[in-house]
Amino acid sequence: MEEVVKEGTRICSYPFLSAASRYVEESGVTLDDLISSAVFERARLRGKERIIEAIKNGVVRKPVIISNAQAEMELLSYPFARILVSCIGDEYLVRRYALSEAKAAHEELLASTGSSSDIIYEMSEEFGIRVDFLRLPHEHAQMQVQMAFVDYLRFTSNLRDKRWKLVNRGLEKGHVKLGKSEFVRIIQEAIYERIKKDLPLDIPADICEAISGYTVDIKKELEEKRKKFGDAGFESGSGFLVKDPSCFPPCISYILSNLKEGVNVPHSARFAVTAFLLNMGLNENEIIEIYKNSPDFDEDRTRYQVEHIAGDMGGVRYTAPSCGTMRTYGNCAGNDDMCEKVAHPLSYYKLKLKKKKKNEKI
Repeated sequence: MEEVVKEGTRICSYPFLSAASRYVEESGVTLDDLISSAVFERARLRGKERIIEAIKNGVVRKPVIISNAQAEMELLSYPFARILVSCIGDEYLVRRYALSEAKAAHEELLASTGSSSDIIYEMSEEFGIRVDFLRLPHEHAQMQVQMAFVDYLRFTSNLRDKRWKLVNRGLEKGHVKLGKSEFVRIIQEAIYERIKKDLPLDIPADICEAISGYTVDIKKELEEKRKKFGDAGFESGSGFLVKDPSCFPPCISYILSNLKEGVNVPHSARFAVTAFLLNMGLNENEIIEIYKNSPDFDEDRTRYQVEHIAGDMGGVRYTAPSCGTMRTYGNCAGNDDMCEKVAHPLSYYKLKLKKKKKNEKI
């Protein structure tokens, strides 16, 4: 019985695996059972909870599983969560949910790979990644992973940090060497792409109507999240509205939109929007919060970069790049008539805000 529970725990920790899909198919639980049977109310509530945790915290927590029945409910909550996300049909929610599930799996993998590589091997096979594990001669050295560079490029294309660029890695006979934790980060990217790939599912309207009682709470959380850093504007720590996002230049609005949607934007764009928002009056914590949707979000690294741009490291406080610099780095987007009158994003904001206030007085 203990082995059965262990297997159930392993599968429900990684519900995106092929083995998990087979388990659900072989369980005999029908779609009608999942959405309406009282027996599976726990699974439905947990499915809703998964999404709310994703919206609020950016990661789906993994409960302690002590029985096979609990493991089954946890596992069934995953397909129900996907149905809920699909019925809501919001692109931001799709990205946020997929990323949160991937981050949860990433944390689970890091915690479970201290002494065994079995789960790493399984993940490699699951995603078709060709790897070899290299044991270094030093007794306490971290095990290294060697993977084909074509697989490396396939799964790191959206990772913007310079350390992931192929030119910064050791390439030997067509293979790239990575630390185990680095490889787990690549697996997170593969998980994210798999979860996001088919969402939203094509769910019949009558099913969405039948589960509307679950989606209403999710929509409320989604709306609260948007209000915090959405079209209503950004507030300083004191609650004072320091700027009007409707007056932002197209380039800044485009970068912020991508960040809110969970798109991994290039370093130059991150620098530009961070400097701009600091110049607008946001504090560092408020800016760090904006980056939490990023697939490669690392709070310590992000805080260091934001503090560096803010001048907290004893250096100069940076000003947002000029329009010419934005064009040079490919960050100029949606050029409009007002863009032709200015040479800097901050000048655009001041000019547009002045024009807006003048029109409001008329």
